[in-house]
Amino acid sequence: MKSTILCFNDSDKHFSVSIQEYIKRLWKDCELLNLKPVKFWSRDQIIQKETEIILEKIFARQKRYNWSVFLLSISWNSFSTEELQKKIAPHSRNLFLIWWAYWFNESALSAYITWKISFGRQTVPHWLAKLILLEQIYRVSTLHSGKKYHY
Repeated sequence: MKSTILCFNDSDKHFSVSIQEYIKRLWKDCELLNLKPVKFWSRDQIIQKETEIILEKIFARQKRYNWSVFLLSISWNSFSTEELQKKIAPHSRNLFLIWWAYWFNESALSAYITWKISFGRQTVPHWLAKLILLEQIYRVSTLHSGKKYHY
């Protein structure tokens, strides 16, 4: 299972040690793409530009492999770890998109989205959502390898 997390954010400094620990545990199976947020434009222009950037990242991956694209937001269904494990095949390639402050043009992305998921209805900072996502990716990969990670 190979995963890429794509997120527009300024800094992970509050959780950088924890985030790097999960990246290390996942070794070469997880890539983190922190993109600088688009600034100094109108809200609509920011949404348009950031959506274009995301589409470029999706196209780059789709050309080489058939990636599953997961869109994370508080607005959709939440899944247990076991349900998430069923959605992520052991040898799959997965791109996880974390919504940014202005959101994205969902209609432009909808044809590429495999799953829309949520970790709950609470709003959390992006670095915390990223940490939770990394933990879940690690947990799913551990379960796929036949090890127990539930207590």
